[in-house]
Amino acid sequence: MKQTKGIELPASFVVTVSHAGAEILPTTQAENDILTVAEVAELLKCKPSSIYNLTRIRTRTRYENPIPVLRLPMGLRFRRSSVLAWLKSQETTSAA
Repeated sequence: MKQTKGIELPASFVVTVSHAGAEILPTTQAENDILTVAEVAELLKCKPSSIYNLTRIRTRTRYENPIPVLRLPMGLRFRRSSVLAWLKSQETTSAA
């Protein structure tokens, strides 16, 4: 059997091999992925301090619609699906 040279792919890729050939596809992010503050900041293209401000609890609600957060002993965590749903709820449409 002829040995071929392999390539290394990140874990976020799936390789499908068939008789027609090989196909390399990036995998989709699972909706229930748990994200850190830094990952949410990267997703929303903002600073981590902005994420902390969006989740901060004080004597009164800081924001009308705060970002959904999981407060765990090791720090704040976010479900990807919740963050994306929250982001969609922040969209405003103007009456034309």
